[in-house]
Amino acid sequence: MAETRTHYTILGVPQNASPEMIKKAYVLLVKQYHPDRAGSDEAKQEEYNERLLEIMASYEILSDPVKRAEYDAELSGAESASGTPRGKKMCGMPMKGGDIETDYPISMAIAAYGKGKIPMKVAGERVVVKVYPGVRRYRVEGYGVPVEPGKPRGDLYVNLKVIPQENWEIDDATNNLIHTLQITQKQAERGGQVPVQLLFNKVIKVTVPAGVKTGDRFTPPEGKGLGVMSPKKRGDLVVAVEVVEKKGFLSGLFGK
Repeated sequence: MAETRTHYTILGVPQNASPEMIKKAYVLLVKQYHPDRAGSDEAKQEEYNERLLEIMASYEILSDPVKRAEYDAELSGAESASGTPRGKKMCGMPMKGGDIETDYPISMAIAAYGKGKIPMKVAGERVVVKVYPGVRRYRVEGYGVPVEPGKPRGDLYVNLKVIPQENWEIDDATNNLIHTLQITQKQAERGGQVPVQLLFNKVIKVTVPAGVKTGDRFTPPEGKGLGVMSPKKRGDLVVAVEVVEKKGFLSGLFGK
């Protein structure tokens, strides 16, 4: 008999796993199933996208103490007949009225700065979605399913899910890009300019104020307008300081 799939089995951790163990498993799986690792193999790309969405959905539940407690309470009761983890939105599932709702993973660079067309496959059909920086939900008319034979098709709703990026996160409320910057104790005490590689591979030097400590955040003048290029509001680059013994000594994904 096949093992019931849960958010824990998707991340490959036991139900009593510590938050640190859950995060470590998540980081490793995101690296393993990042779409860039699929190369040009379309079948593999689809497989990795599906797996990555599952991994991200499971981590969203298990990394939140309240959501995890609610989920554990559900697990202690009867499992759903399908064994599908609750709280996960299935890719390409029809909604009422012939519409289809689906999730699709994109890189943080595209989410923040990208503008163009993303080809994807939904419910076995190819579709191209025109995307804009800062916009995460799209409606594509006529790509749902027919309500009745011969009647107009419903619409497709695409929710873009941002793939985590090492030492970067997006503040959706402000459109700021937050970068976890590791500096030495000497750099923290003296301040000065420190190089930062942006999401689009450009390197800039940001001015670190003297006397900063781990947990401090500041907006360097060089980071003005370097956040999400949303059509509504362009964000800034915000630096979150992490003082380490040596550069590269700590390199946890997604900051602390």
